[in-house]
Amino acid sequence: MIFNLLGSLGLFLLGMWLMTEGLKLAGGRALGTLLGSWTSSRYRGLASGILITAMVQSSSAVTVATIGFVNAGLMNFQRALWVVFGSNVGTTATAWIVTFFGFSVSLNDFTFPLVGIGAALRIFSPYARGKALGMALAGFGLLFMGIDGLKEGFAGHAQQIDAELLLTASSFPILWALAIGFILTLLTQSSSAATAIILTAVGSGVAGIEAAAAVIGSSIGTTSTALIASIGATPNAKRLAWAHVIFNGLTGAAALLVLPLFWALFNAYADLSRMAASAIVWLAVFHTFYKVLGVLLMWPLEPHLSRWLLSRYQEPRTTLGAETHLDANVATIPDLALRAVALELEALMESTGQLSMQLGGKPDGPYYKREIHRELSTLKARVGRVNHFIALSLKSTMTREQGELLSVGLSVSHHLNYAYTTFLEVLERYDAIAQSPVAESESLRRWFTAINEFNHGIHHDEAPVQRERLAELTEFYRAVKTQLLTAPVHEKMDVDAVDTALQMASQGRRFIEQVLQAKEAYQALADAVFRKVSANENGNDNDDATAQHPIKDDREYAANE
Repeated sequence: MIFNLLGSLGLFLLGMWLMTEGLKLAGGRALGTLLGSWTSSRYRGLASGILITAMVQSSSAVTVATIGFVNAGLMNFQRALWVVFGSNVGTTATAWIVTFFGFSVSLNDFTFPLVGIGAALRIFSPYARGKALGMALAGFGLLFMGIDGLKEGFAGHAQQIDAELLLTASSFPILWALAIGFILTLLTQSSSAATAIILTAVGSGVAGIEAAAAVIGSSIGTTSTALIASIGATPNAKRLAWAHVIFNGLTGAAALLVLPLFWALFNAYADLSRMAASAIVWLAVFHTFYKVLGVLLMWPLEPHLSRWLLSRYQEPRTTLGAETHLDANVATIPDLALRAVALELEALMESTGQLSMQLGGKPDGPYYKREIHRELSTLKARVGRVNHFIALSLKSTMTREQGELLSVGLSVSHHLNYAYTTFLEVLERYDAIAQSPVAESESLRRWFTAINEFNHGIHHDEAPVQRERLAELTEFYRAVKTQLLTAPVHEKMDVDAVDTALQMASQGRRFIEQVLQAKEAYQALADAVFRKVSANENGNDNDDATAQHPIKDDREYAANE
């Protein structure tokens, strides 16, 4: 029996994973539209969370996507909270699927066709999103096969197992049922899977209406997934994870309070109708009722919860260490991962434009050295985080186009890292000639002044202006090189010092070339990524206008609401 049940559970989990991954890949842009445009109020955020979770059958996937949109600036924190609350209500769809399809319909009539059609699309579709849709359909079929297998496994051994007797014989049946639901969720890392097991056990006669407490336990157990995902995550991810925990904890406590009333209503209905009440339907109703009750309880409490959460997990900002858009959870959804990479690289390009290769004005002083080395170390560390995030993203299933765009992101980070390394080499060589007259060479000083001016405008200049300025900079470099080469003859400067100065001038040029290549690669990435959501951003109504700058708005909300 145990192996049959494990196999059925494995089919259910595999089906859910295939369906979730397929829908994330096939409907990534639709997910962006829903979360980006439908969350301009509490009601719409709540509705979006319910609808999307009911479709993808994974509240974790919706929560991760929500984190990504908050980090990407498409949604402010308060709206994200209601999407998370809505996703908790959306998980009740699993209970109704098990109730109506698992016990009221012959699953064999459509599970195999679903798997067959899905497999055919996965193999023969010429489009990547068509292949992903096929994977989702096949997963849907496998999910139903898992439900059918669980039902048959429990039904075949209903006489040998009497969970109801085990619970009622204990001193604390509610606590035992809670623990069972909690442990099932911990083991499967899916409240939907735990709910399916509990409902099929009840529908097969293995357990009775006392299993309602186990359903509550499964909802509390799912908070472990959120807490695990928040480890090492961004501040927004941690805040949303704790909002998920608070919502489920509060909802679970309320459900336990109304549980005796629910049992009394169930028994009264059974007596009045003079027939056995359908326990599985009542459990599905109870599951939905207490999730909705949780939303009603959170409605007046959310402003206070938001203020408290926004005051938590604040990270100090450094000169060049802007708040990151990268979160390991978001890496599992390619469309969101690409946007996170593009936003992080945009911030890096802005920070790179603030760098200055100063000569003169005591650039060899200890304070200047410490500051510039600190800034460059910060930038190189941020590049390392981008590379690590891209490596995580590449482990997910994605289209060829998405993979190529992530490769473009790697190209940007490579050029930026090379530029920072070149910058450090210029500083080291300047140390070698700091006491030499060549360090005071007017041509060398003007050359680095020109580099600074070009670098400061490189992120904002239009392409024609940039090409014109680059041509002028190239001509200036040739003139500086000529002046330095003649310096030993005309100005009696040390040959070794002049050679070092020439290398510095060349490295300054290389720095600009690497930044320019990074800018060109970044522009190609941004054009591909941001055009997908530009329609969504332009279509936002006035109520959602504040979502474009969530960090600022959230802080004002925390201070003023």
